[in-house]
Formats: sequence, structure tokens, C-alpha cells
Amino acid sequence: MTTTFETERYGDRLFAASHRDENERLECLAGTFDPVSAENLLALGLDARWTALDVGAGSGSLSAWLASVAASPDQVTAVDRDTRFLTPLAAEGVRVVEADITDPAFHPGRYDLVHARFVLMHLRDRDEVLRRLASWVKPGGLLVLSDALAAGGETSPHEAYRRTITAYWRMLAETIGSDRHCVAQYPRALTELGLRDIGLHTHLPVVGLHDAFSRFLALTLDQSRGRLLGAGLPEAAYDEAVKHLNDPSAREVFFAMATCWGRTPVLP
Repeated sequence: MTTTFETERYGDRLFAASHRDENERLECLAGTFDPVSAENLLALGLDARWTALDVGAGSGSLSAWLASVAASPDQVTAVDRDTRFLTPLAAEGVRVVEADITDPAFHPGRYDLVHARFVLMHLRDRDEVLRRLASWVKPGGLLVLSDALAAGGETSPHEAYRRTITAYWRMLAETIGSDRHCVAQYPRALTELGLRDIGLHTHLPVVGLHDAFSRFLALTLDQSRGRLLGAGLPEAAYDEAVKHLNDPSAREVFFAMATCWGRTPVLP
């Protein structure tokens, strides 16, 4: 029997900011990938003069880092649909905006850097939003997009983990519209939008070797448990997968963060 999930948007119910563990889950994600994002941005030439828009700022950790690099924190704008975790940034001078980036009426201005991490993959209208993100980049500025690229979980030799991760990605696609492979199309998409100096970088953490990422996966599966079991994943398989992931000797992968960037042309 095929289960039909009720559709919603990321954060409506699944991974809602109001969930007791959501801030910790986002902080674990940030703890895993912030150093990589920072290294990429510095390598691309980020300096104190830049203005930056951090789209889907989440816990605010990367926005805070951008503000630490900028000459003044008000050069950084952090935008999210729910900004409850961004209040400390506002107190430090970062411009915090609560807005829906899919709303055609939302126009935040133009920036030297527009950055979005783990955002587009969860939007059904990601192609249109990508075009809008590019329109917010100043001439000569950078658009930097990072998303998950599913790797290994669906082919793991551990049956329970494989079944659980396969069920998870299917649930996410049908419920939210998430695409676990769309980032692979970003180099082509940015080229078609007229951006130049296209590049791509990937980072693949390993569950069992990276504690923050292991905790992120545990919290992600915990929030997804009811939906996965309701869709037909046997409880025994879910429990065995969680037990396996709690084993310090487990060595599994879940997804890589793929980061794609491009520079807008300089006007003549």
C-alpha cells in the first residue's frame, strides 16, 4: 500500500522552531558545517567591506560569523520565516528580518554576498526562488548556495539504517517537496542565469566520527519518527537503526554539503 503524506512547508510542523529540540538540532548542523562554509567564503574573497544577506539563517551562527568579519554588524542581514533564534543577533546590530523569501513582494535589496544554506532543497518553487536570489546580488557580487546531497544512506550495508534513511528521504520529498539531489544542478542553473566563475565544493561528514553531525541525525530522526512509522517503516527497523547509530563504532554517511557559487557580471 502506498502512503500519501499531507503536504506542508518546512517548519510548519516538521522541524518547526517551536519544537523543544529544534534549536539544538540546528546548532548541531551549524557546528558541523559552519567551519566549512566560513572557509569557502574566505577563499572566495569575503572581507570587511562586504554587505551580506544570509537567507534561512536558522540558529544565526553563520550570520554571527559574517558580522564578525564585517566592518560593522549592520552590513549583515539575516532573514528567516521564524526569527526566534535570531534575537541575540539583533541585539548585536545585525539586521534581522522575518519574511517569506518565496513571497514575490519581498525585496530585501542588493548585496555583495547572498548566501543560502539548506534552504532551496526544501522549496517546491526552488527554481523561481533561485532566480530571485540571484537578482539580489550586486554586480560583481557572489551568490553562494549550499544544500544536502544524499550519499550512502540508501546504499548502506546495514539494513535497518538503509531502510530508515530511504523512508526518511521519501517522506521528506512527499511531505515538504525536498529534493536530496537538486544541488547537483546548481552549476548549470547559475550558468544559465548568467553568473560567472562557477565553482562547487563538497564536504561529507561521517556519523560516528563527527559528534555534532551524529547528534543532528539523531534529533532529525527523532522528530521524523511518527511520520516514518505511520508511512509503514517497521518500528523494529527504526529502533535498530537508532541503536546502530548510537554505537560509537558506527561509520555511516547521511549527506554531503555541496556548495555552489557564482559571480554576477560587472556592469560596463
